[in-house]
Amino acid sequence: MNHLLKAVIIEDEAESLQLLHNLIFENGHAEVVGSTSDPCEAIEIIVSSAPDILFLDIKMPGKSGFEILDDLRKIKSVNPYIIFTTAYDEFAVKAFQYAAFDYLLKPVDPLRLNDSILRCIDSKSSSQLQKADLLIESYKKLMFRNISGVVFIDPLEIIYVEAAGNYSIFHLNVNRTETVTMLIGKIKDMLPNEKFFRINRSFIINMDYLKKINSKQLQCIMVKDGVEFKCDISHDLIAELIEKIKR
Repeated sequence: MNHLLKAVIIEDEAESLQLLHNLIFENGHAEVVGSTSDPCEAIEIIVSSAPDILFLDIKMPGKSGFEILDDLRKIKSVNPYIIFTTAYDEFAVKAFQYAAFDYLLKPVDPLRLNDSILRCIDSKSSSQLQKADLLIESYKKLMFRNISGVVFIDPLEIIYVEAAGNYSIFHLNVNRTETVTMLIGKIKDMLPNEKFFRINRSFIINMDYLKKINSKQLQCIMVKDGVEFKCDISHDLIAELIEKIKR
């Protein structure tokens, strides 16, 4: 058994977790040494198991897969290969491919799983490490389609996102915007939950740039490079936004 890669599964749906566990066992190239459906237990299990591969769900209640990776980056003793398990749309999947880490679409295809594990084995033997620290750096940019092709956007640069019918506009600074062919609701799912907040149907703001909430005029005021940007906020979301900032 020593030749098998050690794997940990973080997956909030018990049925999906068990299915992936069974597929890994049947694959024969890896063994599951830890798993949980509670993302808050993820770091403890990863550290204690020291896996070669981490199968990580992205959208989970309480803590996203990206937030788990942010925590994992701070721990130098553990640095597994990351394979996302995701039901994301095709644009997000292409972004994962561009970032040079692997993913498995649910329901997981056994042949696709085998390919992922074998490539981890090849990378491990050739010392071409595709590890969590590299993944975090890759994650910083997301890929979106626009009318002329694709555009790569760093979430840290986003001041706010504005809905425009079937399109969405990224406001990155006073002189730069990017219009993409994706609905704002889908974009919200792709952005780090701890930094971004949807203040009404038309706007998502980056709380890092938020300087003021005007309750009388129902506006959020962001500042970047000395320039103010104003977005309308729904009255019933003001208290929720303030509470999120406090947390």
